[in-house]
Amino acid sequence: MVRCPKCKVVLSRDREVCPLCSCVTEEMEKDAQAKVAELFGEGAPYPDLMKKHRALRFVLKLLLFLFVLAEIIMVIINVKLTPDVYWSAITGAALLYGYLSLIYWIKTDAGFAAKVGQQLILTSILLYLIDYYSGNLGWALGYAIPGVILFGDAAVSILIALHRKSWYTYLLLLLMLGIMSFAELGLFFAGKVGNIIMPLICVIVTGMYILGALLFGSSSALRELKRRFHI
Repeated sequence: MVRCPKCKVVLSRDREVCPLCSCVTEEMEKDAQAKVAELFGEGAPYPDLMKKHRALRFVLKLLLFLFVLAEIIMVIINVKLTPDVYWSAITGAALLYGYLSLIYWIKTDAGFAAKVGQQLILTSILLYLIDYYSGNLGWALGYAIPGVILFGDAAVSILIALHRKSWYTYLLLLLMLGIMSFAELGLFFAGKVGNIIMPLICVIVTGMYILGALLFGSSSALRELKRRFHI
């Protein structure tokens, strides 16, 4: 019998690579082989990979729905409040890029918590620069960036649902979204944002996520904060 060090799967037939992940297998000790044979007979059962695939498909469909919904809201705000500038097309392109990036990170499981945060920040900066160099009309700070924050909140909630056992790894991402939300509110009081509705919605939604994480997962959340900030 051989064992895959990555999948932790025992193979009854001697194979050089794992049929699930193509990782090089390793020979099991005689005692371990005897225990596996006693429990499962000739070999251990494979994990239910289709369960994970079904969950991924559901998450991707839900993300696509949120992306379309966010863009519809942006178009409505664009038409109602600033019909002279079609900035919703820019936010649509930015959200599409973020959605495609999320698909890649979810499918490859490539530590996407930090990458999602980086992508949200870069998208917000890009939207602000486009607004600034096109006449500083205020749509980026007033509507587009709050939309990116809310899209980030939705994405984090889905990722937490997908990885419930390691949900606390997304705590820093939530804190980053909280900082961005309060920054938006501060810009309103500084006179840089003309409407308080979107910044206030961001603060309320993100604040509820953070509060829920601290209340319902206090020990895990505090442990993650101590590990990240070395306190």
